[in-house]
Amino acid sequence: MKGNKSVFVISLVIIIGFVFCYIFFSGVGKASFKNEFWEKADVRVISQIELIRGSDSKQILYTKEQDINVFVSTISEAEIKKVKESSIKIDESYWITIWIAGDRKFGLRIENNQVFSVFNYEGSENNANLYEFKDKSIYKYIENLF
Repeated sequence: MKGNKSVFVISLVIIIGFVFCYIFFSGVGKASFKNEFWEKADVRVISQIELIRGSDSKQILYTKEQDINVFVSTISEAEIKKVKESSIKIDESYWITIWIAGDRKFGLRIENNQVFSVFNYEGSENNANLYEFKDKSIYKYIENLF
């Protein structure tokens, strides 16, 4: 009877270990901007997107649905990862503000080192989180808009 009990406990520990590993490793490296942020906001009701370049405060304002859709679809598929801190010197940054139904809902600060932070203007525990784009294409896209 004692032998069956120990086999059961060991089997249970192994199964829990496999489940934990599957849950933990299945999400690693697969985060996209769309999954992390657009699903929390209804992008179909974005009324405007404001972009500001930090170095000279040059501003771009998208109010046309077509321009908004192009911008949203371009950054939606960007792969991202959560980072703890940014150690690279910042030479340039861009501020992006998303307006929904005339109200400022959330914004992004994107730095030239690929690191960005998201600000929910209604308050959120995620405001302190830093993320990084896995490749330079999104930063170059935003840079080329100016």
